[in-house]
Amino acid sequence: MLTTRMRRCTAMITLATGLVLAGAVPTQAAERFAPCPTTGHAIKEFGPAPTGFHYGLNIANATGTLIKAGLAGKVTYSGTSGGLGKHLVVTHADATKTVYAHLWKHSVAVGTAVSSSTKVGEMGATGTTDGRAQLHLQVIADGEKINPRQQYKCPQ
Repeated sequence: MLTTRMRRCTAMITLATGLVLAGAVPTQAAERFAPCPTTGHAIKEFGPAPTGFHYGLNIANATGTLIKAGLAGKVTYSGTSGGLGKHLVVTHADATKTVYAHLWKHSVAVGTAVSSSTKVGEMGATGTTDGRAQLHLQVIADGEKINPRQQYKCPQ
């Protein structure tokens, strides 16, 4: 747990300052990046934003663009609420959760086991967006929202 927190702190300091801490804990082979759940280009990064801290990575593409699970797990939420619009949550074996938001359509129901290649939805502009179809990708580890780029290899 301490190692995980050190990585998160290192990532936050690197994100905020561009500096890499000496003696940072190296990433182990089992912790390599998963493939990005969708295609497109990043339009909003994890971090400070004019309207407050942004706790996800937004990737834009056309409405209906395929969204896959990215990592295996079980769907533990599928519904609609507030700023996230239509969204779902996949809980992984290590209890990490991935949130897929602003969906146009859900493709899986609560309780469904998914693999990294399972279609979970289609990109949309539901909830609070700038009008472009996009995926808001959010990762929650140990109860804390972390930068999705620590888990997924997504486009710039």
